[in-house]
Amino acid sequence: MRVLFAGSPDVALPSLTALLESPSQVVGVLTQPPRPVGRKRVVTPTAVGAFAAEHGLPVATPRDSAEIIVAVREWEPEIAIVVAYGRLLTAEVLDTVPNGWWNVHFSLLPRWRGAAPVPHAILAGDHTTGISIFRIDEGLDTGDVALQVEHPIATGVSATELLDELSHLAVEPLLNFLQKSKMGPVPVVAQHGTPSSAGKPGVDFGELDWREDALALFRRIRAANAEPGAFTSRRDTGQRVLIHNAAETEGEAPLRPGELHTVDGRVLVGTGSDPLELGLVQPSGKKVMAARDWFRGLPLGVSFGE
Repeated sequence: MRVLFAGSPDVALPSLTALLESPSQVVGVLTQPPRPVGRKRVVTPTAVGAFAAEHGLPVATPRDSAEIIVAVREWEPEIAIVVAYGRLLTAEVLDTVPNGWWNVHFSLLPRWRGAAPVPHAILAGDHTTGISIFRIDEGLDTGDVALQVEHPIATGVSATELLDELSHLAVEPLLNFLQKSKMGPVPVVAQHGTPSSAGKPGVDFGELDWREDALALFRRIRAANAEPGAFTSRRDTGQRVLIHNAAETEGEAPLRPGELHTVDGRVLVGTGSDPLELGLVQPSGKKVMAARDWFRGLPLGVSFGE
């Protein structure tokens, strides 16, 4: 089967790799245009774009629907597979592929429709997520579903870790779906349940309010791990500090929200309930370091908060 693949970030690579190793023929790859990255703003292709180029696949980086249609007409795919492409497709585009455009989505739809289902699932305290393969229509993740696979959300897992788990979990269902597609139209069902929205996190998504309880903060640190990063500020300097990870505690003496304290080499921070133990932190302009090493160089009485 002639397959068009559309994707952009790292999480799309396990699916693309599996397609290359399958009997299907990947006739072309759509991905987002290269963008400036890092402090030096070096124009860099997406992870999918770089991978496809390394493997000699035709790559297009369309900026609008007209350019997508040009690429599709050149490649003549029978079916299109989308994994975290990052662009809504118009009705005109959807009509270009005979067997349709199919999205591999990292949630159990209709829960968490949108660009960032994994961070929102963690922030909400969900215990289960999964994979949905659905036919793309003009709505935002509203199409009929061909199959779903459940996956537990482990205690303490970060968004980065869970995304990686789901990206690999998706491979087998995707290959099974394509095998069924070769034999004719795959049965689908309408989405059932109460929809929820998972829009792309803004900067505020990672801001930590130490007046919240420890569980809510623990979830936000994990949820914002992938993007945009969980952060707070020092009260004395206003300097921003990224919190890469933390752990819940039991039996520790309460601290005022944002108050920092060290116990047996562990750095604790006060919340609206129990303290959290800080793991890795990153002060503005510096490298990631263990919280105890960062704390050792602080003046007495430093705390977090506005």
